[in-house]
Formats: sequence, C-alpha cells, structure tokens
Amino acid sequence: MHKCSSESRIGRPKDAAKHTSIVEAATRLFVGQRYDTVTMEAVAAEAGVSKMTVYNHFSDKEALFEAVVRDVSDRMLRGLPPAAAENLPLRERLSTIGAAFLKIIVNVHVAGVAHALPTVLHDDLLLRTRFYDAGPGRTRTVLAGIISEAAARDELIVDSPELAAQDLMSLGRGSAGAHRLRSCEAGNR
Repeated sequence: MHKCSSESRIGRPKDAAKHTSIVEAATRLFVGQRYDTVTMEAVAAEAGVSKMTVYNHFSDKEALFEAVVRDVSDRMLRGLPPAAAENLPLRERLSTIGAAFLKIIVNVHVAGVAHALPTVLHDDLLLRTRFYDAGPGRTRTVLAGIISEAAARDELIVDSPELAAQDLMSLGRGSAGAHRLRSCEAGNR
C-alpha cells in the first residue's frame, strides 16, 4: 500500500500545520466536488500553499485522499472508549462506540465524501483498497478486537468477532442514512 509522502520521503520534517491545512482543504473539495474533478492545484489554492508544498506532503492525489479518509477514521477511533472503559458493562461500551461511529458518519464532510465514493471506488481497485484500509477496515479491526476481548471475558457469545463488527458497522450506516433523510425532510418543511 502506498503511504503519504510525508511518511515515506526523507529530508527535513514537514510542517504539521501545513499538512493539516492541506488535508482539511482536500476534505472540503472532495465533499463539494467529484473525486475525479479535484486537482492538486485546487487543493493547494484552497489550503493557501503552493502546489509543490502539496506534493512535498503527498506523492499523488490518491495519497492525499487516503490521508483524508485516515483523518476521518482517526476522529472516529478517538471517539471509542479507552481501554480503561473495559470495566464498564459491554452494553455501555458498545453504545459509546455506536454513538462515536454515528457522530462521524452523519458529519456533513464524511457524508459528502462518502456520497462521491461509489463511482470512483467502483472504477479504481487500488483506490478502493486504500480507502478501505485507511477507514472502514481500521474501524472494523478495532471493533472486532473489542468484541473479541468481550467474548474472551464471557460477556457475550459470538462466532465471528469480525462478522459481528461488520454487522454493527452496517447497522450504524443504516441509522446514519435514516438520520440524514430525516434531516433533509425537516429542512424541506
């Protein structure tokens, strides 16, 4: 898998503020436009940096998109209960996880990026793999680990923690879709 150039290139350290600015600008553009219409030049202009600066941080648009997805995933994973929460009942831990997941996927930026994905991901296997590994795959792995640990403590019986994690994520996406539809309906009244 390709990595962001800021992780793979040698040389002087990259400016963290510029890196963040570029990722935030790219997020805004990916939300507002189709993936294939977003250019590195447009990201540079939106971030207020040069095109060379964007390329110093990210080797290509795919690496930049992966960084956007990873940023969203990081925010989601930060919302998960800390390891110390293992003392809480499983129901509370899963509720906290579900709330964190929903908070992220109903976010307008996440919803906008996700809306543009099906066509792009259908046509580009490498990008689809990078998207999954940086976002949903990471979340599923963490969630499966929590479920597996709970099963090891006899808090629940589950045949496949991975499948249970996928099912919970699917339920969350369905709830998020219903929430977005209700929000749209309320706005049209």
